[in-house]
Amino acid sequence: MVRMIKIAVSEQGKKVLREKRSWLLIAGFPGFGYVGTIAVRYMVKKLEAIKIGTIFTRYMPDFTAIDDYGIVTPFELFAHPERGIVFLLNNVIPHTPERQAFVEAVVDWFTSIGGSRAILVGGLNSKFRVGDEELSWACINNCGWELPEPPLSKGLYIVGPLALLTMALEIRSIPTLIVLPYTDPSKYDPKAASVAVERIGSLLNISIDVRELTEHSKLVEEAEEMLKEAVKEAESKVKMYM
Repeated sequence: MVRMIKIAVSEQGKKVLREKRSWLLIAGFPGFGYVGTIAVRYMVKKLEAIKIGTIFTRYMPDFTAIDDYGIVTPFELFAHPERGIVFLLNNVIPHTPERQAFVEAVVDWFTSIGGSRAILVGGLNSKFRVGDEELSWACINNCGWELPEPPLSKGLYIVGPLALLTMALEIRSIPTLIVLPYTDPSKYDPKAASVAVERIGSLLNISIDVRELTEHSKLVEEAEEMLKEAVKEAESKVKMYM
C-alpha cells in the first residue's frame, strides 16, 4: 500500500522560505503532558510566526477550526523569517502506519529548503527525575548546545513519532537538541511546556514571556484540586449510607 505524504506550502510560504538559506526546525508532538505541542504552539503565537503550509497524510484526521491566522489543520508549518526558524506544529499524532513516512517526508523537505539544525520538544516521565532538575536533554550530531541539567540517562527511551523524527534527523547528520521537561504523562502540562519555551528562548537569545503558560498551569492545578475534593466529598457521602 502506498502511503502518500504531501507537504503543501503556500505561495507566500515559498516566498518566505526563499529569503533564507539556513533554517532551524523546532518541532514537537502531543505526547507526555502534551508538552511538545503546547510549547511549539505557544512559541508560534508569541513570536507571531507566519503559517506557510500544511502536511497532508493518507489518514488525515478530519477536523479543522479557525484561529487568528486562519484555518487550523492537524499538521501545520510556520516560519519566522527574521529568526530563521521553521516550526512544525503537530496538533495530533500521525496515524501509526504512516509515522515513519511522515517524519521522513518532513526531514527531506526540511533539508531541501536549507535546514541546518533542529530542536525537538517532548515530555519525560517525572518518575525518572533524579534530583530537583526541571528537564533532561540530549544532543545528537554535535548540535552545539548544552544545558546545565543532566543529559538523558543511558537506558531511558524516547518513544513515538518524536523518536522517529530524532532518528530521521540523525541519519541525515542534522545537529539536533532534544529538550525533555519532566511531566506527569497523564496530565495536560503547560508548566512543563513553559520550561521548554524558556530554555529554548534563552539558547536562541529570544525573549518569550511565559506568564500565560504558568497562569494557565495554575488554573489546571486548581481545577484538579477542586475535582479531587469533589470526589472525596462524594465518596464520604456514599460511605455514610453504606
